Amino acid sequence: MPDPVSLWKLRSDALVRARKAVRRGDPEALHDLRVALRRLSATAGALGRREISDDAKSLVRSLSEQRQLEVDRALLTKIGRLGFLSPDAATALAARWEKLATRGERRLAKAAGKPVETLVRRLDRLARRDGDAETPTARLEQARLRAERALEQPLDGRDDHAMHRYRIAVKKARYLAEDLGALGVSPWKGRAEREKDLQEALGRWNDLRMFCRRLVESRRDAEARGAVTLSRELGRLLATLEPTIAEVRRAAVDASRKVETSSRGPATAKPRARQRSATH
Repeated sequence: MPDPVSLWKLRSDALVRARKAVRRGDPEALHDLRVALRRLSATAGALGRREISDDAKSLVRSLSEQRQLEVDRALLTKIGRLGFLSPDAATALAARWEKLATRGERRLAKAAGKPVETLVRRLDRLARRDGDAETPTARLEQARLRAERALEQPLDGRDDHAMHRYRIAVKKARYLAEDLGALGVSPWKGRAEREKDLQEALGRWNDLRMFCRRLVESRRDAEARGAVTLSRELGRLLATLEPTIAEVRRAAVDASRKVETSSRGPATAKPRARQRSATH
């Protein structure tokens, strides 16, 4: 089994790699940095390092708008290629959204600077310390069980806000399961894989939902500027996308049922702190 403290080294290394990717300008650098920070927040929260968890979560939130712009611009490019918007309309939107993204690049560079450097130093100090009397495995299992409570029921009938909260809960539960897998608690690996599929289904739904929200904002802006043709095109596009959003939403709900029916795996076992002789 890996050294318990090695989780801090894993989180530190992930941040360092993401930070270097940001500096190189890699296409997925922002996504990688936010994932590294989310994973750190989940691990630190489970192991009682609340300040580190909160700092990581705050950085994630500060980069949310910039990440959504990346997703929206990619979807706009795809929709333009498929011919759902005229070339003029697609070009006009792309130009406006690119300006917004350029402004956000300064925020990304700032976040990947001193704030991430400070987190890395703190994690490196933790990685050099001896483990606590209570093993991280026990604390992670307890945190994982708490995280699972939000996943006990499928998503049938829930509104978008509840769907979004469920999506965040799935990420946290999956990251904790992967932490346990890294510590050698192998039964959790299967749960993490199923939750990854659910997370991806919910991600597709959320990406499309937020993209449509930006389209609505762009349509209002076009109306305010008197760009009647662009406004009409965006209205037609939104109507065209409605069935697709509904279909993607149903797929996410179906995926949540599969995770719920598999919840009687290792998640129902008592935490290792209470069953130290159990083999997971």
